[in-house]
Amino acid sequence: MPAEDLDPAQAIETTTSAPVPEPIRHDVFRTPVSPPVRERDDELLPDPPKLEHAGRLAGYAAGSRMRRLIGALVVVFVAGGVALLVWFTRTREPAHVQQFQLPEGSEMSSRPRTMVWSGGPARLGLDRAPPGLLAVELPDRTLRLADGCDQAQFKVDVEDGRTKTVKVIFGDVVEELGPGAAPRIKAK
Repeated sequence: MPAEDLDPAQAIETTTSAPVPEPIRHDVFRTPVSPPVRERDDELLPDPPKLEHAGRLAGYAAGSRMRRLIGALVVVFVAGGVALLVWFTRTREPAHVQQFQLPEGSEMSSRPRTMVWSGGPARLGLDRAPPGLLAVELPDRTLRLADGCDQAQFKVDVEDGRTKTVKVIFGDVVEELGPGAAPRIKAK
């Protein structure tokens, strides 16, 4: 029913008829009421032990020993994994023991083991085992394997009859310079 149709006296009664809560009094103490007894209450400690309260970080401090143990185990396992990986890579057999194999009955004496490179960039390799190259002749220098080295690879860039760059990728390479050539391989 709309509020305009009601008598003003009725309207006041309907709004004030709700129970008003009693104000909370802080000056009066109530006696505590004990909770009802349950069937498993006899399992509870009648006098719980007194604990020293160490603040919010007590749990964090209590777990410090376990955190140190876990941290030490992580360090040991990571170091052991790295050591195992290094040992494995150093002691495993090479994947390609001999890279090139000539057919049986081939004559090595008739095959040249020197290559001539006259221009442009290239990635070249030297190998003591036949049929690998023993030397690469560039316009102004000759690159050979160093004593005690069985394989080597390097990048060269030759422009206008001059060697611009020589970068050794692996192995030891000796360069024999031609007239007017500057060394391009840095001495170790």
